[in-house]
Amino acid sequence: MWRKLRSLSVRSWLGIVLLVSTLLKIIEVLVNGHSYSLGSDDKLYIETARIWLEEGMLTYNDPTRPTMFITPALPAFIAIFMKWIGTGYELEQTLRIVQVLMVTFALYLLFQIGTRIFNEKVALLAVILTAFYLPMWLVSFLILTEALFVLAVMLLIYTALKAMDKPTLGVAAAFGLAWVFAVYVRPTIALWPGLFLLLLLYWRAIPWKKLLTCLSVASVIFVLCLLPWWVRNYEVSGGRFIPLTQSSGNPLLLGTFPFGPPTIEEQRTWPRSDHLAENDAYDTKWAKERIKEGFTEQPLYYLQWYTAGKFTMFWGDVYYWVKVHGINIIPVIMMHYFILIYGFKGIWQSRRNRLTLLLTVLFAYMTLLHMVYLAHSRYTVPLMPFMALFASYAILNQWNKRISPDSRGHLGSRDNHPA
Repeated sequence: MWRKLRSLSVRSWLGIVLLVSTLLKIIEVLVNGHSYSLGSDDKLYIETARIWLEEGMLTYNDPTRPTMFITPALPAFIAIFMKWIGTGYELEQTLRIVQVLMVTFALYLLFQIGTRIFNEKVALLAVILTAFYLPMWLVSFLILTEALFVLAVMLLIYTALKAMDKPTLGVAAAFGLAWVFAVYVRPTIALWPGLFLLLLLYWRAIPWKKLLTCLSVASVIFVLCLLPWWVRNYEVSGGRFIPLTQSSGNPLLLGTFPFGPPTIEEQRTWPRSDHLAENDAYDTKWAKERIKEGFTEQPLYYLQWYTAGKFTMFWGDVYYWVKVHGINIIPVIMMHYFILIYGFKGIWQSRRNRLTLLLTVLFAYMTLLHMVYLAHSRYTVPLMPFMALFASYAILNQWNKRISPDSRGHLGSRDNHPA
């Protein structure tokens, strides 16, 4: 039996891992799906989808006014199923199962990405680590933007690698669509393709005329797909250009509280009006005042918070808001830090592989962005599959050295020359 298992190909093992992890998640949804509800943002997104279907108006929090505080991808995703299933527990369970399948496809894309950057063995181990990393199960179970965003970021990185290998107009169009999809899910990713372009120019990976043509195609698709959203925002805002969303005050404000925002109960005591735009303006003003006051009165403390403190919270906090199948948070924390420690080690060991820079620029971009605003585990969890990829590289390097002490090299990759 063991010989038969060992004789299986890497892709056969991939199929087994994806199948087993998917079935276990679906069983968990069918048995305990009712327990995966926060009663906050998830319910608000479902209510947003209902109002949108019934009244044709995209709202959030305030059902009487159109919103500019969220992008429409998740409400649209919910509305598609709501139109046929209706509201209630059946809808929520269907969404959870569909999200399970979406994350499974994202794991398949992770395998393809890992194979391109390193090799199949590293990619397979990354899939195994991610498939049984319980915060990724919550990504499937909680009806929030995370499942869509995990898939969107995977598609964006996958098409970016495809564009490097085969810079055709078709691949450029696919990259543009992946870019649009990711932005409609979570706008914070909007500027990363610009950094990818700078890397391509630095590497001289694509002849500049072809790069300019592909860039034009991707940009035109991006603009055309975002144009309806811009027009809609212009109309509902009374003539203002809002490229993505208006909301920024609350995340900026919450990020001014060192080492964790106040409790929800305390936040509910803050002055609030019935107009979300006024609240956002108030939060932005107060946040700037708190930052100015903090750096004036406690400069070292706030400097620490806006550097090492937020960095540590961004990567060190664990997205485990609800217990999965009653499992305690302790083993989840241990696995999280196992992936982080080996992940950073793998980044260092693979530093001569220029595609390592592609992902570390993504890490740096998202980290710095949320160090300005709110550093939160919910924003880190979509990056953990890529961190698992580097962890797998380090783990297999360590394993190879143990079984072959005289080995001096690292695991091979298709793109292992320095940037």
